[in-house]
Amino acid sequence: MMYSKQSAAFLRKQFWTNFGQYLAPIPAAAGNKINWINYKTGARFINFKMDASDEQAYIGIEISHNDVATQQLFFSHFKTLRPELEDAVAEKWIWKEAVPVNGKNISRIYTTLHNINIYQQDDWPAIITFLKNRIIVLDHFWNDHKDIFEMIA
Repeated sequence: MMYSKQSAAFLRKQFWTNFGQYLAPIPAAAGNKINWINYKTGARFINFKMDASDEQAYIGIEISHNDVATQQLFFSHFKTLRPELEDAVAEKWIWKEAVPVNGKNISRIYTTLHNINIYQQDDWPAIITFLKNRIIVLDHFWNDHKDIFEMIA
């Protein structure tokens, strides 16, 4: 089904608003209130990203340091923590050291949920469950390990 740009934008906004409201009562691992949709790691070049489209939902860690060597160092440190991360999320994630984005390479550690559609409200519970469980686990993982990355930043 095709949606007008306006209709698609409205549905996306409605989904993310609902998602944010659903997660709002859940405190961060550190016990503070958090904006789950725009999760701030506190490390300038490390971001937790979530997205959903008409084909899939995505959640991941993105490393986008301007200095390639520093980016590779961050990615290498994440790789040493791979068993802990994948144990925490209880699944294997995709690890890509260099992904071209807007003329620049970033590193990604991510997973996707296929065959869902953000424009179909019947799919929202599956998308919300997929993203919610993983962003909470990422928050706990980050709370336990962020000091390592802050030292090398």
